Amino acid sequence: MKIDNSGKVAAAYGAPVRAAKKEDVATTASGATSRSESVAISSQGLAKAAQAAEAFDADKVAAIKAAIAAGEFKINPEAIADSLIASTRELLAG
Repeated sequence: MKIDNSGKVAAAYGAPVRAAKKEDVATTASGATSRSESVAISSQGLAKAAQAAEAFDADKVAAIKAAIAAGEFKINPEAIADSLIASTRELLAG
């Protein structure tokens, strides 16, 4: 298979285009369409964001950084693969 820089492959794998719902599209006087969306943040969403922020452990990061610098950090590819599979299953289920 020949690969070139024509952009055809990149265009084929671009971001998916979502069709707008009828109620999301409004027609202006000039005939152009505009789209309106709104975002709401719930208290549950804020609580989850706060928990995620609390999950950061600066001491653990420093310890990992020191282990990498000393050449002592061990990577477990099986654990990484298992976590990626579990994360993908969770995303597909939800």
